[in-house]
Amino acid sequence: MTTQVPQPTFGATGFVAPASSDILAGVQADQNTAFGGNLNPGLTTPQGQLAQSLTAIIGDVNSQFLSLANGVDPAFASGRMQDAIGRIYYLTRQPATSTTVTATCSGLTGTIIPIGAQAKDQSGNIYVSTQSGTIPVGGSINLTFSAVNTGPIACPIGFLNAIYQSISGWDSITNSTAGVTGTDVESRSNFEFRRQNSVAANAQGSLPAVLGAVFGVSGVLDAYAIENTLDVNSGAVVTGSIAGTSLNVTAVTSGTVAVGQMVTGAGVSQGTYILALGTGSGGTGTYTVNLTQTVGSTTLTTAIGGVPLLPHSLYVAVYGGTSQSIGNAIWTKKSPGCNYNGNTSVTVTDSGNGIYTTPLPSYTVTWQTPTPTAIKMIVQMINNSQVPSNATTLIQNSILSAFSGADGGSRARIGSTVYHSRYYAGIFALGSWAQIQEILVGVGAATQPSVLMQINQVPTLQASDITVQFI
Repeated sequence: MTTQVPQPTFGATGFVAPASSDILAGVQADQNTAFGGNLNPGLTTPQGQLAQSLTAIIGDVNSQFLSLANGVDPAFASGRMQDAIGRIYYLTRQPATSTTVTATCSGLTGTIIPIGAQAKDQSGNIYVSTQSGTIPVGGSINLTFSAVNTGPIACPIGFLNAIYQSISGWDSITNSTAGVTGTDVESRSNFEFRRQNSVAANAQGSLPAVLGAVFGVSGVLDAYAIENTLDVNSGAVVTGSIAGTSLNVTAVTSGTVAVGQMVTGAGVSQGTYILALGTGSGGTGTYTVNLTQTVGSTTLTTAIGGVPLLPHSLYVAVYGGTSQSIGNAIWTKKSPGCNYNGNTSVTVTDSGNGIYTTPLPSYTVTWQTPTPTAIKMIVQMINNSQVPSNATTLIQNSILSAFSGADGGSRARIGSTVYHSRYYAGIFALGSWAQIQEILVGVGAATQPSVLMQINQVPTLQASDITVQFI
């Protein structure tokens, strides 16, 4: 038997299905041959209806096979096929995560706040402490709390403000920074990002190996790693001022100024970094920065990612997960003898797989728990008669979806640049009424088309920080 329906092909790009119009023409040609010719080709005839049905069946089979073929490629796999690829790397898709927030617990000196201590936000959501702590002299301690319910629950500044389960000596709670919003079940793009990093977890002593191990810790929402291989501190501490895009360094306290370093200090715009040398070549002199601003003479720090590193040291920033698990993951993959940077430490004990006897060697592992840093956005839209009454909510939800990576794209991460263009496609997809004039982003105020995060900051976004204007 023969058919005039074109067959799928396998080419340089993989499985290629024929166009539906070509399939329909082939089916009609087969029908005409079967009935001896002169068959009416009209699609409203019985044979025309049958031809369209057969075309739809063949097209659906081709689509199903195309989906299967794409499913074996990690770049395109989704759903069950992506889960199967993950299993090859001993990975499973992360379930929905909870919003986490760093909260200040105040009360009587010496009061112990245990893991599982409960607090409540203004919407009635319950949060539990993921770490224990003792209120020191001064009357307050910062602890991380996690929402009991999973998903994207917003926790703005000051929103977590009530103790739900009373503990003697614990008087109040508040959050001075917005929480890192939880997520729904891990998206296709985020799962693939984690799988790529997990490959390096089989290595030892490299930054990708450390990151792969850290991303494998349950509950970790984001991580970043960098190292300093020099005999001196990376970055520099200087006295300088900024006029327009010119940084004038008048004195160097320590270190070397270099292109690519972020500039931080009082009054310096978030995301400022050195673009080019001027009269300076590492010490005093002028340098060109990326953002126009005016900053009077003051102490400034210049460093890659905005964080100077100790000599021969490893820097790992991790948000989410339990401290002991993070410390163990870092210790198992870092190079012997390297120093650490950061604000969080745990003690890791080396069992040596039975080599050592009591007392076992123990080591202090340090990393950075990044500061949740609120992103501000202003979205300027063209007003027209088709704008729906809930347009502001639709736009905010679209941006929040893109920010978290729930739309299938990349999410905002530690040390990343948040570009305004990342949010255009989602807004355009809302309908023909969605006409964008401009989107501005920033930290503290939305004034720029993009903003670069420091490597000790984890970006956060909530609907109340997205201002939508129709002009």
